[in-house]
Amino acid sequence: MSKQIPKAVKVEMSASILKVQFDNGEIKYLKSHYNDDIVDSVSPKKGKGKRISLFLASHNSWLGTTTSIENDGTVVLNEKDKYTPEELWTKGKEHIAEL
Repeated sequence: MSKQIPKAVKVEMSASILKVQFDNGEIKYLKSHYNDDIVDSVSPKKGKGKRISLFLASHNSWLGTTTSIENDGTVVLNEKDKYTPEELWTKGKEHIAEL
């Protein structure tokens, strides 16, 4: 028997951190993929190929705040960056300090 993963019903973004409210009433916090890319770009092992695109590209200047939630609970940021319900639920933390 598999566990039912809650769906996102509300999402807010501030400083590249997502605040996600689920249909079961719980709220979790998650770093955005963009935040992970910035952290990876300064890593000697993970940064190859990311440094130029992050530090010189124009998309680095504005992340934007366009958010939407698809019927299956997938969160989409800026019409391109997708977060599955599984990712939101398993990687999300109950408190920002845990990030």
